[in-house]
Amino acid sequence: MLKNFLKTNVISSLLIIFSFFIILNNFFRFFQNKTSHQFVPWLSNYQGGFVRRGLPGEFFFQLHELFSIHLGWITFIFVCILYFLFYLIFFNLIKKIKLNIFFIFAIFSPISFYFPILNSKATGHKDIIFLLFLSLFCYLIPKIKKEHANYTMILLIILIVLSHDGLIFYIPYLIIPFLTFYKFKNFREVFINLLPASIISILLMILIYNFKGTEQHVIEICNSIKSYAHSECENIGQISALKYVLTDNIMQKSKLVYGGLSVYPAYFKIYITGFIIGFMPLIILYNKSKFESSIAGIKINSLLFLFFPLITSFPIYYIAADWGRYLHISYISSLVLIIFFLQNNIFDMKKIKLSTKSFISKIIFIFIFIIYSFGWTVPVCCERSFKPGIGKVIERMILYYKK
Repeated sequence: MLKNFLKTNVISSLLIIFSFFIILNNFFRFFQNKTSHQFVPWLSNYQGGFVRRGLPGEFFFQLHELFSIHLGWITFIFVCILYFLFYLIFFNLIKKIKLNIFFIFAIFSPISFYFPILNSKATGHKDIIFLLFLSLFCYLIPKIKKEHANYTMILLIILIVLSHDGLIFYIPYLIIPFLTFYKFKNFREVFINLLPASIISILLMILIYNFKGTEQHVIEICNSIKSYAHSECENIGQISALKYVLTDNIMQKSKLVYGGLSVYPAYFKIYITGFIIGFMPLIILYNKSKFESSIAGIKINSLLFLFFPLITSFPIYYIAADWGRYLHISYISSLVLIIFFLQNNIFDMKKIKLSTKSFISKIIFIFIFIIYSFGWTVPVCCERSFKPGIGKVIERMILYYKK
């Protein structure tokens, strides 16, 4: 029974079905309702001048102007394509990996692929751009020369940061495959090869700081998309947030309340606990793996590849309030990395044996798996407790469509 359960094609089918269910159900609802945090941010553009997070929206706007196609439909179809390509590349990465039980738990962790199902508001963010580009980079690296990989990495960094400035804290996830696949003899080689990407990243940070957005930017953007955005575009949502400075975001975050109470006393408890439990399968997989190569002649513990990029993303948790969303990005990125490591023999994983021969042990295993994967998750943002599982999600969907 478990052998069949562990077949890649079963996992692939489930992920494809649920990923498209997420896109077609959740994101289509956001498209219909012109939601201020999931759909409308994709429409942010350069019609009021250059501004952070405006690249995708300007691309859509120019297509709309050039071909007279409905701007909302362009955006919806484009985001669906992004999801499709991400899963397609992910399956290509994973198809040669021999999956064990902990891999199954890792793929179906409540902060992994099922996170957007258990949190519908996690669907449709620009995070998918980063996850797609990371997967694409991991897929391309074994097929291209080091110089071409470096140029590709720089291009991807530019596209990612101009799409969403907060994703700059996740750039180390892009750098790690480059550093581990190609052989660097010493720190001088590492420095020379990473210098262009580092300079570009610094310049992008300066650019974003100087063009972070003003109230006039918000007005011009909202005017350019008024037929496709909600009526409160200038006051509510991520486009309106372009006019705020960093200190405004931090101050607003500190005042978040849920049910009349501040969320922050519970925040650390929820997300630290969620991290430990949710990341546990990945921690086990990384711990059971050995980094077979070296970087500049230095052997590195495999767990460092899990925790180092996670630590570099910490500033976003200080700036933003949607910790569940950013934890989800780190999780999927770490999952893609370990698949890349194993596929390219960068990691050597020890065999993990877990006996489930008896009928009772199989029943216990299935029960634990269902509770762990589908019974709970962390919230995207701004709540004081864990989110309920898939049963509650299905119930809410039925109620929505009854209306």
